[in-house]
Amino acid sequence: MADSKIISKLFFRLLPVQIIFVAIGSVNSIIDGAVAGKFIGSAALSVIGLYFPMLKLMDTVNAVLAGGSQILCGQSLGRGEIDKTRRVFSLDLFLTVMFSLIMTVLFLTVPSIIAKVLGADSKTLDGLISYLRAMSFGVTGTMLASQLSVFLQLEQQEKRTYIGIAAMGVSNVSLNLLFVKVMDMGMFGLGLSTSVSSWLFCIIQISYYFTGKAAIRFSVSSIDFSFLKEMLRIGIPGAVVQLCLTIRGMALNKIILTFAGNDALSAYSAVGTFGSFYFAVTAGVASATRLLVSVYYGEEDRASLLMIMKTALYKGIGMVTGAAALSIALANLFSMIFCSDKSSEVYSLTLQFFRLFPLSMPLSCFFVIYSNYYQCTDRMKIVHISSVLDGLVGIIVMSLILAPIMGALGIWSAQIAGGLFPAASIFIYCTAVNKRFPRSIEDTLLLRDDFGVSEQDRMDISIKNEDDVLNTSAAVMSFCTAHGLDYKRSFYSGLCIEEMAGNIVSHGFVNGKKNSIDIRAVCKDGGMLIRFKDTCKPFDPKEYASLFTPEDVTHNIGIRMISRISTKMEYHYVLGLNVLSITV
Repeated sequence: MADSKIISKLFFRLLPVQIIFVAIGSVNSIIDGAVAGKFIGSAALSVIGLYFPMLKLMDTVNAVLAGGSQILCGQSLGRGEIDKTRRVFSLDLFLTVMFSLIMTVLFLTVPSIIAKVLGADSKTLDGLISYLRAMSFGVTGTMLASQLSVFLQLEQQEKRTYIGIAAMGVSNVSLNLLFVKVMDMGMFGLGLSTSVSSWLFCIIQISYYFTGKAAIRFSVSSIDFSFLKEMLRIGIPGAVVQLCLTIRGMALNKIILTFAGNDALSAYSAVGTFGSFYFAVTAGVASATRLLVSVYYGEEDRASLLMIMKTALYKGIGMVTGAAALSIALANLFSMIFCSDKSSEVYSLTLQFFRLFPLSMPLSCFFVIYSNYYQCTDRMKIVHISSVLDGLVGIIVMSLILAPIMGALGIWSAQIAGGLFPAASIFIYCTAVNKRFPRSIEDTLLLRDDFGVSEQDRMDISIKNEDDVLNTSAAVMSFCTAHGLDYKRSFYSGLCIEEMAGNIVSHGFVNGKKNSIDIRAVCKDGGMLIRFKDTCKPFDPKEYASLFTPEDVTHNIGIRMISRISTKMEYHYVLGLNVLSITV
C-alpha cells in the first residue's frame, strides 16, 4: 500500500524527539530531587513535591496551546494553507509568552501566598518561597521550548531539539552542583539552575527562526485572534487531562496519608519524580500520532489514517511494553536513588511501587493513542469523557475501594486497574456510534461515509526506480480509461507520472539511500487528481514551471509542459515530505 513505508518512517522519525523531550523533564526532576536530598536536606524533597501542581498548571496551558495549534497547523499543512499555519504559530507563541509572564510576576510578587496554597508548612514554607522565586526566571523559557519543539518537527529540525535537550541536561547538572554544593544557595540555587538550563534549551531552538530558513515564521502582524476559539476548543482536552491529574494528585495524597501513612507518601513522591520518565515513550507515541493524524486528516486520506493507527497501536504499544519491562527490571536501582537504606519501610514501599507502576503503561498508551486520534478528528465528546475517567475517576475510585483493604498496595494496584475505565469507554463509544461492537481498527476510526475517496476511485502505487515510472504511467492511463475519462486526459495523466516521477527519480534519489515516491491517483468530479509524496530534498516544481532560458529552450521543459496541461498544481513541504498535487 502506498504511504505505508513513508508513514512508518515519519512515525519513528517524530517519535525520538518527543520521547527525549518528555523524559528530560523527568530527568531534571530526578536530578533536582537527588541534589536536594543529598546536599540540602529531606525537607527539600518535599518542597519539590509541593511544587508539582505548579508544573501541572503550566503543563495544562502548554497542552491546550500545543495541542490546539499543532492540530490546526497539521490540518492546514495537509491542505497546503501555509499562511494559516503562520498565523496560528504567531498566535500560539504570543499566548505562551503572555501566560508565562503572568506566572513570572506571581512567583516574584506573592510567593508566600502561592506556597501556602500549595500546602507548605513551617518546615517547607521558606524553602518553597525561595524555590518559586528562582523558578520564576525560567517559566517563559520552559514554556516556549515546549511549544517550539512541536513546530521544529514540522520544519524537520529535530537535531536542533536534540542538541538543546542535551545542553539543558548537562547545564542543569553542572549548575546544580555549582549553586547548591559549592555556593550553598539552597533551594534558590536549585531552582535557578533549572531556570538557566531551560533558557539555554529555548535559545538553541529559537535561533533557527533567525536563520531565514524557517517556512513557519512569527510576526506580530500575523497574530490572528480569530483562531483563538478554535485553538482552545481543540486543545481543551489536554487541559482536562492535566487538571484531572492535578486534582488526582491532591486527592491521592490524602488517601495515602489516611490509609497508608507518611512512609507511603514518601514512596509515592519518589515514584512521582519518575512520572515523565515512565511515560516518555507513551507521550512520544501520542504526539507522533497526533501530528500525523492531523496532517492526513486534513488531506482526507482514509487509508493513511488507518495505517497511522496500526503503526501506533502495534509498534507503539510494543515499544511501551518493552519500556515497562525495562523499568520493572531497574526498580531496585531507581529506589536506591531516593532511599539507600534497604531495611527501611520507605525503601520497601518505593520498590513495591516501582515494580507495579510500569504495568499501567501499555493500557495508558492504548488510551492516549485513541484520545489524540479523536481529538484530531473532532470527536470531542469521547475525548472529554475518557480524559476525566483516565485522569481522575478511574484511579481515585479504585484507590478508595482497594486502599481500606490493602493499604499502600491497594493504591499502587489502583494505578493499573484505573486504566480499564477509559479503555472501556472507547469501546462503548464506538459500539454506540457504529451500532455494533468494533471488529477491527477501521471500525474504531469512526470516519463518515463520504470521508476521502473510496477504494475503487483511487489507485496507490510506490515507485522505487526508473522502471517503476513507466509501469506506473501505463497503470494510471488504464485506471483513467476504466473510469470513463477520454483518451486525451488519460494520456496527460500518464505523461504527468512520467515527467514528474521521472524527474524525482533522476534528481532526487540519492545513491546509497532508500528513496521512494508514493503516488495516489484519484478520479474525482470527472477529472484526475495525482498526488506525489517523496522524502527527497525540498523541491517546488511550481517555481521552475515559469522559468525559460533562451540559451537552452529545453531547460525545465518537462515541468513547464505539465504546468500547461494541468488545471491546478499545488506544492507544499511538510514533515520532511515533498507533496505535489496535480489536477488534470
